[in-house]
Amino acid sequence: MTLDQIDLSEAVDAVKSGGVIAFPTDTFYALGVDAMNESAIKRAFEIKRRPVTTPMPVLVSERSQIDRLSGEFGKSSEVITDRFWPGALTIVVAAANDVPAILTAGLDTVGLRKPNHDLALKLISEAGMGLTGTSANISGEPPSKDWRVIADAMGDELDAIVVGECGQESAASTVVEVVDGSVRVLREGPISQKEIETTLKVHA
Repeated sequence: MTLDQIDLSEAVDAVKSGGVIAFPTDTFYALGVDAMNESAIKRAFEIKRRPVTTPMPVLVSERSQIDRLSGEFGKSSEVITDRFWPGALTIVVAAANDVPAILTAGLDTVGLRKPNHDLALKLISEAGMGLTGTSANISGEPPSKDWRVIADAMGDELDAIVVGECGQESAASTVVEVVDGSVRVLREGPISQKEIETTLKVHA
């Protein structure tokens, strides 16, 4: 079966109706909900058994989703994402005014990433919205690449599980904050601070 033939309709319908799904990414399985649906995000936190004090990253597939979530996506953000997306880069930018506070833990920024994973991108594109990308595990437990582990741990609480292979990445993404023209590496991962700085310098 080719990627084009994979039927994601159950998962897409679930997130559109406020449900919580699990799906494979380039790193681990993620819990996905509509990133603009406050009650769905709250339910994802409940399934993870995690307090709502940590921001949830959002996975996107196209520019319209970025524009929906971000209040400002300037030149530096464009340069960095053009170079490193899809891939292990989370970019933290000013959040749009109507982004739910529960998604950002009350901060005025939101973390966005375009995963390097064809099935995840197909799902996000068909859903037509940014999906949360928090790992699909009970808080305190390790993340998993195996859908069977997800099903055993939380399957009864999920509305759908997309069965597929995760990518080979096992390290957390590099996190770069770009706010008011200032660029700051918050967490260095597979993409080094030097690579970020070089990319920006080349396009200055």
